[in-house]
Amino acid sequence: MRIAIDTSVLIAAHISRAGVCAEMLEDVLLHHELVISEFILEELGRKLLEKFNFPKSEIAQVAAFLRRSSIVVIPAELPPSVCRDPDDVPVLGTAVGGGCTLLISVDRDLLDMRSINDIPIIRPGDFWRRTTESQ
Repeated sequence: MRIAIDTSVLIAAHISRAGVCAEMLEDVLLHHELVISEFILEELGRKLLEKFNFPKSEIAQVAAFLRRSSIVVIPAELPPSVCRDPDDVPVLGTAVGGGCTLLISVDRDLLDMRSINDIPIIRPGDFWRRTTESQ
């Protein structure tokens, strides 16, 4: 499956490397195709620096790793009205532009949408149930 993961989930995976988000990211990288965009990488780097005081060198390593292990796409252009938070539109565009099967998020604005272009938007914990059902 092609799976997009929003910035908040990627942050959680890197902050708590033993939590649900970290385990889910590892599974996606090992068994699926992670789809990201430069928008998500830039937002990830900015938030790791500003909110969590990550060293710039570590942020660069995270970004380089994700670029190597993921499919980097240009987000599809979507109207700002597609989501109640216009800042989330590029994340939705990443999932659509990457032809994703799932978008994994903890963002209430995205989760309340439930889907975009027939791409389900789910929580990290729901990932396990969904992937075991499809096997």
